[in-house]
Amino acid sequence: MGDRELNRSTIVGAGRRLAQSEGVGAVSMRRVAAELGCSAMALYRHVSDKRELLILVLDDVASGLPLPVVDGPPGRRLFTLFDSLHGYLGGFPWVVDVLREGELFAPQALRFTEAVLEALVAAGIHGRDALAVYAALWQYTLGHLASAHPPKDPATRARRDELVRRAPLDELPRMRSIMPLLVEFDAEAAYAAGLTALIRGALPAGHPNG
Repeated sequence: MGDRELNRSTIVGAGRRLAQSEGVGAVSMRRVAAELGCSAMALYRHVSDKRELLILVLDDVASGLPLPVVDGPPGRRLFTLFDSLHGYLGGFPWVVDVLREGELFAPQALRFTEAVLEALVAAGIHGRDALAVYAALWQYTLGHLASAHPPKDPATRARRDELVRRAPLDELPRMRSIMPLLVEFDAEAAYAAGLTALIRGALPAGHPNG
């Protein structure tokens, strides 16, 4: 690619493809330059450094985040917003890795935060309380995304099964009784149930969906 064809959009697109195919650790100015067939120095005319590149890539992903408009009580609106977020970010495991670090975020994602805060205000939750509820729902969602995907590689699953066999289940009767259920455990259904419980607990007593 010639320098005249190079622009911020093509750079962000290359960075996003790398992150999606190889993980966020693969995204560097040098790797993006190689993907585009140009020099790393050429990138610096459009993007100041790797940190800015990652922010731009995150923002590009966040621009596609669905913000469903839901009629009805705030509890339903909150559930739909976070359920949509969960489904969308499930397609971008590398984004979850970045967000877990806590340093970078996508400015475009604040549209989602605004929609959540509007629902909380409609439920009578303001200020610090609204921030606390938002943080609880966000952390629950991010934590679920970070841990809900079991290893698909047979060798990795075998190593995990071996660790389970080493556990002192004879001394842990409740764990022993629940182990068969883990085979058919539905992580998505569990997320929805937990989200519902969190929202009901957060809304004022007597509020619809509370």
